Amino acid sequence: MSELTAELIVDQDFPQDVQIAPHGKQVAYILAPTGKKEEHESSAIWIASTDRDREARQFTAGEAHDRHPRWSPDGKYLAFLSDRAKRGTGQLYLIAADGGEALALTSIKNKKSVDDFAWSPGGGQIAFTSSDEPTEEDEKQEKERDDARVYGEKWPYARLRLLLLATREITTLAAGERHIADFTWHPHGTEIAYVVHQTPDLEARAHEVVIERIAIAGGEPQVVCHFPCAIHSLTWSQDGSTLFFLASVAKKSQSSFAVYAVPVQGGEPTHIACGQTNCAAEVRALHQTSSLAVLIGEGLGSRIDLLDPKKGEAVPLLGDMDGERGVEYDSWDVRRSEDGKLTVAVVRSAGDRPREVWSGQEQAGQNARSTGLQQISTHQEQLAGISFGKQEPFLWTARDGLKLDGILIRPTGEVEASPLPMVVLVHGGPYGRWGHEFHLHPLDWGQWLALAGYIVLMPNPRGGFGHGEQFAAAARGEVGQADYQDVIAAVDAAIARGIADPERLGIGGWSQGGFMSAWAVTQTARFKAAVMGAGVSDWGMMVMTSDVPDFEQELGGSAPWDGVTQRRHLELSPMTFARNVTTPVLILHGENDARVPLSQATGFHRALRRQGVPVEFVVYPREPHGIAERAHQIDILQRVRRWYDRWLKG
Repeated sequence: MSELTAELIVDQDFPQDVQIAPHGKQVAYILAPTGKKEEHESSAIWIASTDRDREARQFTAGEAHDRHPRWSPDGKYLAFLSDRAKRGTGQLYLIAADGGEALALTSIKNKKSVDDFAWSPGGGQIAFTSSDEPTEEDEKQEKERDDARVYGEKWPYARLRLLLLATREITTLAAGERHIADFTWHPHGTEIAYVVHQTPDLEARAHEVVIERIAIAGGEPQVVCHFPCAIHSLTWSQDGSTLFFLASVAKKSQSSFAVYAVPVQGGEPTHIACGQTNCAAEVRALHQTSSLAVLIGEGLGSRIDLLDPKKGEAVPLLGDMDGERGVEYDSWDVRRSEDGKLTVAVVRSAGDRPREVWSGQEQAGQNARSTGLQQISTHQEQLAGISFGKQEPFLWTARDGLKLDGILIRPTGEVEASPLPMVVLVHGGPYGRWGHEFHLHPLDWGQWLALAGYIVLMPNPRGGFGHGEQFAAAARGEVGQADYQDVIAAVDAAIARGIADPERLGIGGWSQGGFMSAWAVTQTARFKAAVMGAGVSDWGMMVMTSDVPDFEQELGGSAPWDGVTQRRHLELSPMTFARNVTTPVLILHGENDARVPLSQATGFHRALRRQGVPVEFVVYPREPHGIAERAHQIDILQRVRRWYDRWLKG
């Protein structure tokens, strides 16, 4: 049996962003390494045959960050984004579907990247968004270091632009002091609908947005509707009468997501599907049919349904089980061909199978799950000789009677008699979830720890994805309360079933999982080791310093400026109770984390040192909220294992 090393984990190549060609016979996708070795990311476009007539082949060199491949409507070309001319600045390129040299459609001299793009239905135009290029005065000030930043001035608003392929002429359709965040073409190619944020700042996502539409011939934009918070997956119905999108049920940041519809001529958006007992993740219109394809999370799994938007009825297209094996989808596409069949492509994984591209077909509207799904890529052969831990659903009941779910991974061969040392890994979000996917990533230590001899318990406490609005809403102003009790109830269940040794318990996680780990050690001494990865220690400081302050205030329950009587954030902050900690804590954090700033880790480290708690504090230079550099990812994996071994096995 081959040995799993940290290097094998970080050198995995992950397929992403699958796109089916119009004829349904090919799938384009991105293959990207888990960790980057240099300053900038790299990725390549690959193409696979849906019928496996030809092996998947690399289509671009992968020496730059080639991404976002999109087929032309006639299937003869692929447009994509790449920073091959200037690393870190992505421009729009065009390449023939049978290969050749890629042609830059936007200037490689541009200093601003293209953010997003979409082909017109007829294929003669491409709409895209990008911010304005710096003026001569801007460049002069930067060169002379006379470049003070004033809040509210010189926002890098994304503009909606139109490229005419025949002449390469570019016009700006939507400008002004507003940020274009998403857009979609009218099925006849006559108009574009788009979402307007007040500013490019992430803070704007928590405030009112506007959907507008504009004729490509020009003219004034028409307001379709206002919505109190961010939306995504904007798509136009095939008859041109309705716009669909995803947004939160409660119209708050921490909430389950649902499908909404709004008349193109204007009106109030209507909630038409999902969000109450399950969660919508993405919605797409299908060509030549009124149905929508919706990716839905429910329980531990995800499925793709065909939704009739008028009746609100859904027909399963692709479920979350392959026989007895649960499966998960990281990326997906559905396309209807002229013969009435739906071609489906997904990036799929399971508890014992890493991520690969799969494809299959089914008649549109058939009242059964799709059949004939087959693997069409082979990118994870380096893991083939490794015997991974046995992954299984873990169900338990909360103290208030709520039925909960999660994942349990058992070591291969049960290296010692049960009960075993157990590590509890808490997911991020809190609107995240542990599901049927393959749990092997620099920030997902499930299999990595199982192969080191640990039982790994991965609970899904309240606040997460897959159980609807009431479940998600439980985290608003209540983090560390019912969700923490859910985690503890899962631990109790594992002990009661003879799975876990109560004297050898660890806890860990990243982001919200890092918060829960920090919170847990302030509330109990049951855990003998903890890993706090990019975790929150002070919700008040998060409101003041995070790049999503409204979201953090929703979770923490109040802001520091709410007055001396409104201090819920203090009651929910690990920092408030740091004097209680006796558990050894490993703190890991990215230096340039804007979501959970480094001060959260620095402060908690300082508090634990003052209490004489065994603590190790590691900062990763240059890193944001998710650790991206290969060497740092290896360090995390090795350091996490050593920490648990030291305190749970030593």
